[in-house]
Order: sequence, then C-alpha cells, then structure tokens
Amino acid sequence: MDIENMVGNSAPTCSEVTQAERRIHAAVPPCAGDHTVVAASHHNALAMIYGWTGTAQRKMRSGIDGADLALLEAVTDISWIAERYRRVVVASGDHAFTFAVASLRTAGVEVIVIRPDVGLSSALRRAAGPNVVALGSRIPSNVINLFTHTKDAA
Repeated sequence: MDIENMVGNSAPTCSEVTQAERRIHAAVPPCAGDHTVVAASHHNALAMIYGWTGTAQRKMRSGIDGADLALLEAVTDISWIAERYRRVVVASGDHAFTFAVASLRTAGVEVIVIRPDVGLSSALRRAAGPNVVALGSRIPSNVINLFTHTKDAA
C-alpha cells in the first residue's frame, strides 16, 4: 500500500491515512492471514504509523519514490511469493510496480491493483490486465462506523 499515492497528496494526515485504509478495504476486503505492507516517506512516518489502524508491516524510506522502493523490496523474490501467496494486492497507481505486477502474474499469482482516485499509470494498468479496481467509495460523514480500529498508545 503506497499510502501517499492512495491518499492523493505528499503530506497525508493521520485521518486521511485512516480514511484511505477504509477505502482500500472497501475496494478489496482483507482476508484472515493477509500480510499487509504499508509504506511512506520518512516525512510521513507518523501519519502512516498512527493513521493505519490495522495490522501491517510499516516501511518508510527517504528520497524520490522512497515509498515505492520500500514496497518493491517486499516483492523482490517473485518465486518465493508465488510459492506462498495465491493473491497479491497492490494499492498504487505508480508505474514503478509494473514489472513486479507482470512478473507475479506470469508466476501464476492473482494480482489485483487498486487504483487511486487520480493517477493510474497506463503501463501498470496493462500489466494488471482485468484486475484493476477503483479505490472504494468514501464513507459519508453522517455514517457512524461501529467497527473502528483503535491503536493503544504505548
């Protein structure tokens, strides 16, 4: 999950990250046993750490495309992933994931790309094939979510 890409700005707040998480889960509901990886620039580490309420490995990296590079580290061994996972969900619109998506599909892994509201790379769209889904709809402000996740302060 490229959280900055999914939020749609380079300086997301905790509440924007939480909203993006809900929208991602609305687009592709999580399954028990999922291994989730969320990444952001080190500048946005606190928003990612405290805004993403679910269980996830959180990665941060500095520099141009830092979050993309941190996420790509998680998918470097395509054969290892193909042996262990039936499905991989990529939540980003960045072209940086094109090779990983194509390689995973070639290895027989179902790949779903959740596209952000704005900014889906045409190369990523082609690599994903028919498995591109829109970011889930926003939860209206007048709806009370009875199943919110909270994070205990340590």
